[in-house]
Amino acid sequence: MNQNEQVVSTYFELITGLRTGVDGSVEKLAELWAPDGVFEFAGSPPVTGTFVGINAITVLYRNRFAASGMPLRLEGTDSKTTDGLETALGVVETDVHRVRNLDDDRVVAGWTTLIGTADQHGFQVSGSHSFTFKDGKITHLRVVVSPKPDEIEGFDRQALSVDDIGRLSLAAWAVV
Repeated sequence: MNQNEQVVSTYFELITGLRTGVDGSVEKLAELWAPDGVFEFAGSPPVTGTFVGINAITVLYRNRFAASGMPLRLEGTDSKTTDGLETALGVVETDVHRVRNLDDDRVVAGWTTLIGTADQHGFQVSGSHSFTFKDGKITHLRVVVSPKPDEIEGFDRQALSVDDIGRLSLAAWAVV
C-alpha cells in the first residue's frame, strides 16, 4: 500500500469515527487536507455542494459529527404507515470495496453505503470518492453518490417517499 492509499484508508476509518461520535475525528480528518483543499459533492440533488479551504471542510465535518442521531420527520408513501413519522438518523455504514491508483497523485475508492433510520427505514447507495494528493495531503476530493437507492435486507425502502430519501441522504452526508 503506497502513501496515498494509506491516507485513503485512514480517511475512511476516521469517517466511521465521525459518524459514530468518536472525539477527535474532525481534527484528525482536517490534518489529512492541504490548507486550500476542495471537497466536492458531485451527486444528484440534493446531495451536491462544494467546500473550499480547510475551514469550510472542517465545518462540513463538524456538521456531520453533530448529525448522528439527528431527528427526522418522514412523509412516507402510505399515510397509514409513515406519514409524519418522527424518527432519527440511525445508521450510516460505508463498505469500501475497491481502491485503485489512477496515477501518482490520484486514487479512486468505490463503495456502497447503508443509510437507515433508528426504526429500520432505509436504503443503500453506491458511489465513489476520487482523491487528488500533493505532498501526502488531500488537495481535492470529489464524491459521487448514485441517484438510485437500492433495497437492503432488514430495512424498509418502499415506505419512503422521494423526499424522505433526499432527507436521509442529506443527513447522512450533512450537506448544509
